[in-house]
Amino acid sequence: MIRVLIVDDEAPAHKVLETYCGRVSDLRIVGNCYDATSALNLLREQDVDLMFLDIQMSDLTGLELLQTLEKPPQVVLVTAYAEYALESYDFGVSDYLLKPVRYARFLQAVEKVRKRLQHNTIETNTPLPETRPEKAADTDAFTTVEEEGVLRRIPLPEILWAESAANYVKLHTAGSVHTKRITLSELETLFRPHGFLRVHKSFLVRADAIRALDGNRIRIGDELIPVGATYRQAVRDALKGIC
Repeated sequence: MIRVLIVDDEAPAHKVLETYCGRVSDLRIVGNCYDATSALNLLREQDVDLMFLDIQMSDLTGLELLQTLEKPPQVVLVTAYAEYALESYDFGVSDYLLKPVRYARFLQAVEKVRKRLQHNTIETNTPLPETRPEKAADTDAFTTVEEEGVLRRIPLPEILWAESAANYVKLHTAGSVHTKRITLSELETLFRPHGFLRVHKSFLVRADAIRALDGNRIRIGDELIPVGATYRQAVRDALKGIC
């Protein structure tokens, strides 16, 4: 039996997933949460094998929730926003479903989870050498933006800083600016492992691009970017290895 938790801030999404789960004999819903905090509390008390997780929620985003979990269950992200798809796999999710979720696509996701759970059971019962997985080189990391109907890859080493613009961010490179539909907090969660640093409530920068701290601003190339008081020490620490 696969124990299922549904985490979404919209009741219709719960209804759809509940209906689909009810058609599959080995799925058993053990919880319904409408915000990330409730999900965290339930995961501390209840064994969960599979979590259907929305991305955009009020208290924490789905990606921020995953960031807090030391040992998350299998996760299938369920969202209306296709632009999160590539980045979401950095979190090891099993699958990514776009709303409105089709039943056939739902079954495909469940089958992927079944295979992962079976594989994990085999690994748990088989002694393994003590090795640590190698982190992918930052030079291979990228994000995607959709501009005029064209989906483009932007290598992360080309991005100097990101600037918040409501539910969007502006990604600044040496020669261009790209707009991506994501909040700065969500972007920070994705970019932090690749050497990016939050320096202000509205700015995220590539740490090795910082050239100087000038009063309450940092210099990146010819640009000056504000530094918030709560981020100032982190900027100083980053500069110790740069200047």
